[in-house]
Amino acid sequence: MRKKALVLMTTTMIVLMLVTGSIDAYVTEVSDPGRANKILSEFSTPVIKPSEAGRLSFNVSNRYDRDFSDIRFTVEIYGYATLDYQRDISEVDDPPVFSASGDTSYTFRLEVLPSEGVFPTDLRIVTHRRTPKGVYFVRFEMEFDYGHNGNGSVMRSRGHFTDEDWTHATKRPGVSDEPYYSGSINITHLEVNGIIPDTSFSVKTPIPRWPQYLLGGLAAFFGILAVMLYMQEEHNSFPWLEKILNQWSGKFKQFRRRFEHRSR
Repeated sequence: MRKKALVLMTTTMIVLMLVTGSIDAYVTEVSDPGRANKILSEFSTPVIKPSEAGRLSFNVSNRYDRDFSDIRFTVEIYGYATLDYQRDISEVDDPPVFSASGDTSYTFRLEVLPSEGVFPTDLRIVTHRRTPKGVYFVRFEMEFDYGHNGNGSVMRSRGHFTDEDWTHATKRPGVSDEPYYSGSINITHLEVNGIIPDTSFSVKTPIPRWPQYLLGGLAAFFGILAVMLYMQEEHNSFPWLEKILNQWSGKFKQFRRRFEHRSR
């Protein structure tokens, strides 16, 4: 009996260790900051002129060893800032909106994103004539099942957390707190499985390009002219240039004499 009890106890302990190990492996893998940070990548953010539209694009990637399934992905414009102040998007009149939803928030779903799979996302953002100029902040949330066991996970970006919560979650952990951290962030306190990036875009009137092109053209012209004058002076390479310069120099002297005469 003792031998049977010992065998049963040993078997139970081994099973518990295997189950616990698999759970720990799941938690460690899905919360791996090196992988969570790569879920969103290849951002292309627009600079939009008021009353016009732009496109926000990025990739949703699965850099894990197992599939993502039943994915619910939300993109939200949540904040606005200028050099002088920052506001919640609810305090902004005529804010930018996603054309797919007509709102500052847009949600889409995916049945499955396989391991090493990439889902390119391209969202059209529409502005109004009265949309305030400044920087608009965008946050993300992704809820999904990881693997084939229906393990529900949630990833959120920085914009979902208050400054107080973020400060608490990023303070230096004690020895007893370390199991609740992923990298340097206490994801247990934030009630997420990982942190994904934020992004932003701008609404402003673009600076005209023609002054830049004009200055660049003038700089190139005078640079070439300086080289040609040097070559003419040293090697007489451009006699026609010297003739033109002498003609214009004579006209300028005549104009100056007439101006001085009238001034007197």
